[in-house]
Amino acid sequence: YAADILKSGQHLLSLINDILDMAKIEAGKMTLHCEPVSLREVCEDAVRLMRGKVQEAGLKIAVEAGDLPDIQADHRGVKQVMLNLISNAVKFTPEGGSIVVSLKPFVGPAGEDRIRVSCADTGIGIAPQDLERLARPFEQVEGQHSKTTQGTGLGLALTKSLIEMHGGQLSMESQPGVGTVVSFDLPVKRPDQTVQPIRAAFAA
Repeated sequence: YAADILKSGQHLLSLINDILDMAKIEAGKMTLHCEPVSLREVCEDAVRLMRGKVQEAGLKIAVEAGDLPDIQADHRGVKQVMLNLISNAVKFTPEGGSIVVSLKPFVGPAGEDRIRVSCADTGIGIAPQDLERLARPFEQVEGQHSKTTQGTGLGLALTKSLIEMHGGQLSMESQPGVGTVVSFDLPVKRPDQTVQPIRAAFAA
């Protein structure tokens, strides 16, 4: 029973933290503390933290990345993004499936250096009509598998907002019964401007 109580407490704390973070973003009170961050190390650290849940779910997970430059970012925020994405992939990938986190550098439309991070799973997938609304607060896909998972529906909305606060973009591709790829890109160097509060996730 002690283990069950601990898991329940950790789950409740996670839900409360998500709600508080979204409230801060909506109120424009979320502040980024930018510093040199290795995205590869952040991803590998997130995978290590999630490995227990990955193994418990009977899944495989891997990180694919070459040599990448450090980016200017909020370490806690980027790590939270990765934990949310991997957690979602674990929740909606049946036993025997796999998750691959990949990182690739590319040049943005304005000639700026950027890094794209993708989290691909072999899960149940998402119908096209559900993709857009999933990035809104408290939205979840209803289905047979959702009955066995728990959450507020804030994870992806919070992830989207944190990415946009860093000057990045979130995108999703999915096919029911095949899997989902959630990707985001971040600039290597932050623009010389004050971070503005993000409200995009709350748009109707």
